[in-house]
Amino acid sequence: MLEHNKEQAVLEKIHADISRIYAEQRKLNAESHKITRENFWYPVGIAIGFFTAVGTVMAIAQKLLA
Repeated sequence: MLEHNKEQAVLEKIHADISRIYAEQRKLNAESHKITRENFWYPVGIAIGFFTAVGTVMAIAQKLLA
């Protein structure tokens, strides 16, 4: 009976460790996905800002020169 309880305790500890590792894996996957999205959208934002600035400068120059 005592040996069975020890085995059960060991199995519960292993199960808890597996659950902890799965939770860490989900957290790391979420962080990786977030970084991937940021790496895509950062250059897009820079490009949009650049084209907006160039368009604004051209519109102002056109009004001043007309």
